[in-house]
Amino acid sequence: MRPLVLLLAFVIACAPDEAAPEPAPRLVRTEVVARGPAIDRVVLLGDVEGELDVRVVAELPERIRELHVREGEAVLEGAPIATLEAAMPAADVAQADAALLSAEAARDRLRVDLARTAPLVERSALPRAQLEALEAQLRSADAQVAQLQAGRRVATLRRGRTVVRAPATGIVAELGVEVGDLVSPQLPIARVVQMDRVKVALRVVEQDFVRLAEGMRVRVQPTALPGVTREGVLVRRSAVLDRLSRTGLVEIAVENADHVLRPGMVAEVAIELERREDVVLVPSRAVLMTTRTSRERVAHVYVEREGSVHRQEVELGRRYPGAAEEESRVEIVRGLEGGESVVIEGQHVLRDGARVRVAEAVANVGTERGLRPEDDRAESERADGVQPESGRGG
Repeated sequence: MRPLVLLLAFVIACAPDEAAPEPAPRLVRTEVVARGPAIDRVVLLGDVEGELDVRVVAELPERIRELHVREGEAVLEGAPIATLEAAMPAADVAQADAALLSAEAARDRLRVDLARTAPLVERSALPRAQLEALEAQLRSADAQVAQLQAGRRVATLRRGRTVVRAPATGIVAELGVEVGDLVSPQLPIARVVQMDRVKVALRVVEQDFVRLAEGMRVRVQPTALPGVTREGVLVRRSAVLDRLSRTGLVEIAVENADHVLRPGMVAEVAIELERREDVVLVPSRAVLMTTRTSRERVAHVYVEREGSVHRQEVELGRRYPGAAEEESRVEIVRGLEGGESVVIEGQHVLRDGARVRVAEAVANVGTERGLRPEDDRAESERADGVQPESGRGG
């Protein structure tokens, strides 16, 4: 009797549970595979600089008496930026004037004496040596007057330098002084920056540097302004590479009439190196690597059809990094023709033939029916019969 009971219990335990619920479809996000141009580009970060950036300094060690501009104002070349105290330069000019007048008076007296002495020497009333002495004194007086005239010009120039003027047309930047501050040739008063056209300076590694050429079109996007994109031109490439970093300096010129790009910003620059047409590309995150990927370039993707997914083997080509907010993509050499819908989120927990729910839009992934990403993960675990872990404590 006992063996019969055990056999009956074994049969009941092995019988299929017809009432077990079917696992709920997983929530995934898909993207349609497209055929189009494959762009090989180098994406780098660089510093935005003004096309012309000049430091303004005072040529005299004086205190500022008046400021004529404010930071951010536009100035024309030669316009006054600051006026310095002029007491010492003015005193130097007055002293030079007095010395020059005295020397000119002495020279004029010598000329009169020479004019009187010359006829007397001709009539032998006076010795010729006296005439020669007067001529020598007059030459010395002329030289002294010329020297003092040069000194007066220098003093006048120094007095003129008490007005600090803009060396170029542009925008006043970094005005770091106030009225009463003591300035010197070693302390910049401000910077004048031309911003109608800016440049982006980049350091490019050797492998990419050799593929660049002047005149290439590039795309520039400041990292702080994701919605702003500008076209630029490669205008300069350094003749040599840095021996330590093995990088070369590259400059990109960008039109900036609205002054949206400001010197000091960091910008992402995408330089197009090569373009290939009619290439099958998928987002990099859609590709699942295998043990054959590194050796044979073979991987897998999940293709969604009518609510279920199918594991598809593909052969990979080149990887193309994205520019700005674009994600990187991988060329598919074999396995996809274009037009298929591949899973780009949620594919790591799928099996071949699994049922799925496709998110309607990018913003709906992980937020369908008000779910947070962690709630969506918990829902997937419950669909597999796994009870999500709850927090401990309390």
